Amino acid sequence: MSSAPQPLPLNDGQHVLRLAPLSANHRTLINFVFGGDQAAWPSSDIGLHWLGGDLRGEQWMAGSPVSFGSGEQWRWSRNADLLAVALSADEAGDPAEFTEHFYRELIGTARSAGYPHLLRIWNYLPDINGGDGDSERYRRFCVGRGRALADAGLQDARMCAATAIGTDDHRFRLFAIAGRAPGQSVENPRQVSSWEYPSLYGPKSPAFARATAVNLADGRIALLISGTASVVGHATAHPGKVLAQTDEAVSNLAALLAEAASDLDRPALARFGDEAAARVYVRDPADWPAVYARLREHWPTLALAGFHGDICRRDLLMEIEAWHCA
Repeated sequence: MSSAPQPLPLNDGQHVLRLAPLSANHRTLINFVFGGDQAAWPSSDIGLHWLGGDLRGEQWMAGSPVSFGSGEQWRWSRNADLLAVALSADEAGDPAEFTEHFYRELIGTARSAGYPHLLRIWNYLPDINGGDGDSERYRRFCVGRGRALADAGLQDARMCAATAIGTDDHRFRLFAIAGRAPGQSVENPRQVSSWEYPSLYGPKSPAFARATAVNLADGRIALLISGTASVVGHATAHPGKVLAQTDEAVSNLAALLAEAASDLDRPALARFGDEAAARVYVRDPADWPAVYARLREHWPTLALAGFHGDICRRDLLMEIEAWHCA
């Protein structure tokens, strides 16, 4: 990569982001800060209250020096292989409209910069369960996201791992990692693929892979695991029972890891290793101690961070996402 700042136009043609090189030893692509003040980019706050655990942040490192830049609402980091994007914007009006707008900007910018393959996305949406029926804010979010993905040819099985969690402030936060090379989607045999959900969950099905596998420079495979809850087939299991939902989510993750190990011919992916980590979202913060204790029974050494956040379905009380490599 050239040492001179390079222009990175947003896809509406009106904004220009310039990427300036950092020092040669800077290799942090994005750094998530939990339970603390947001620092200078590439650090980001996900906007949720950290409840506890032994994981106070995630530092996503790149294999070569990283450049960075910022626009009016976006911030960016990239190296030769990967692009990280962060958006934080006041949301107003119909979630379908602003979600479609920001997803179009995300996809267009990533493609114009030479990173056409989305690998992981996090969405933090205010009042995610607000509204009734198909007017619920999460359902409207899915409509807007679906429009943008369909126009970009990324609908259904062409989407990557993703999470959508509700916040209690007024800012929509979107984080994404894209690459020059594609990842490989992994689905869960215990669950219907998200894009095949029936219409009872909304006019537009969610769009995410259960996990995305990415080849690392050292020969290992990273498994980027989407938010995983107590859903069997397409239905919520154990409504109103947070510990039973926790056990079901763990069973879903076990099935997903086994599927990844088989699909990718990498047996060590079947169990979380020393470098694995998980974010745990609970609807009621009072449930966190019991959920944490139950997860420790299943995974004694897995690094965990707990957050107070609303889950995309009102009858879901908790959700887990994870990072794993082998």
